[in-house]
Amino acid sequence: MSSSSNCILITGGLGYVGGRVATHLSAATPELSVRLISRREPNQVPKWARGMDLVRADVLNTASLQTALAGIDTVVHLAALNEIESARDPEAALDVNAKGTYRLLEECRKQRVKRFIYFSTFHVYGPNAQQPITESTPTTPVHPYSLTHHVAEDFVNWYRHSYGMETAIFRLSNAYGYPADPLVRRWTLVFNDLCWQAVHEGKIKLRSNGTQKRDFIPLSDVARSVEHFLSLPSGGWKQGLFNLGGECSMSIYAVAQRIAKEYSNLYGNEVPVVIGDSEDSQVDESVIFKIDQLKETGFELTGSLSDEVRRTFEICKRMEKQG
Repeated sequence: MSSSSNCILITGGLGYVGGRVATHLSAATPELSVRLISRREPNQVPKWARGMDLVRADVLNTASLQTALAGIDTVVHLAALNEIESARDPEAALDVNAKGTYRLLEECRKQRVKRFIYFSTFHVYGPNAQQPITESTPTTPVHPYSLTHHVAEDFVNWYRHSYGMETAIFRLSNAYGYPADPLVRRWTLVFNDLCWQAVHEGKIKLRSNGTQKRDFIPLSDVARSVEHFLSLPSGGWKQGLFNLGGECSMSIYAVAQRIAKEYSNLYGNEVPVVIGDSEDSQVDESVIFKIDQLKETGFELTGSLSDEVRRTFEICKRMEKQG
């Protein structure tokens, strides 16, 4: 990898997306020094991370950030409350997602961090965004999760324009795939929940009629996108805003069918898919989430749904044996 960045800090590096980014970078780019920050106690750290450079820190604690950022060239910022937590406590979401991003950026400025990658969400476009969705599509966030991510984006842009920090904002669509840490609290995500049901219930029961379509991207491609951007030369991040999606619009029912088929192919057992009673608000229209600006940097999608499903099944079965 030809890159000016050798020391990388990943916030939220033990989370669902962050864990996959961290494990990928550690394996694919051994020349990089990867540091993770987390608020977890030492006994809560997964085995794969115990040999890594792990600092206990909080994005709202400036003193801990000073220690975590020492010697760092690039920050990959993933620490945020998820959509469920944000809805439950909007004030906490404002603190962590928005204020936490600001405090991290300010400490990065003080310590002369060169590059900053921020993971936002496609939800900033709002539920009724006109198709196709590009980076020029107007943003209309209507949820504490998307609202606070949008505020954080604005802080990132401020530091880009006012302080010359090289920044990239990734508006991530529906990432799916096996977690690096099985104990991460993201088994309610659609993909993970469907895999879990196939293994533990022997059937898949949808909550709705499954007609709603989403853009899906495997976590392998999400992790590779970070590796790709770290390899780009100075100026390669262009205008600094990128949709990060999989160019794969599928209904929830179609995803359930694919997961059921993968299970049958692997283990020989048929998994029926049962449709729920409620109606989806979005039915026929595909999600056209354009990633042309991302591909113009030289990035290509290579991820495999089958591989992500298989690895998720393996984790579910290990957890089943462990009780």
